[in-house]
Amino acid sequence: MNAPGQTRRITVLDFKLVASAGPLIGFADLHLPAWRLRLFGVAVFDNGSRRWVALPAKPQLDRDKRALTGADGKVTYNPTAAFDDKATADRFSEAVVSALLAFKPDAFGRTGNGQ
Repeated sequence: MNAPGQTRRITVLDFKLVASAGPLIGFADLHLPAWRLRLFGVAVFDNGSRRWVALPAKPQLDRDKRALTGADGKVTYNPTAAFDDKATADRFSEAVVSALLAFKPDAFGRTGNGQ
């Protein structure tokens, strides 16, 4: 039997809720034991009809090291890692959501208090 927050492939080490008006609900730190890999700051989203995660990314910076924004006024990001295809990314996302619910069953409650 797996420990809380652990699937066969993914262990949630920590989860921090964030206050957000959009679909971002928090950031998870993960361990992928088969790869002996830890991922920090995996973004977790919930738009009411779908839950998903995004691998860590870094903001795009201008020459003066200020964050660039898109036409919508939001900061633009560059990926730091990516899956080869959408199907693999979707499977990873589903596995993380499942592990997160085992780790923190109320993770998608959106209290946004950081607990």
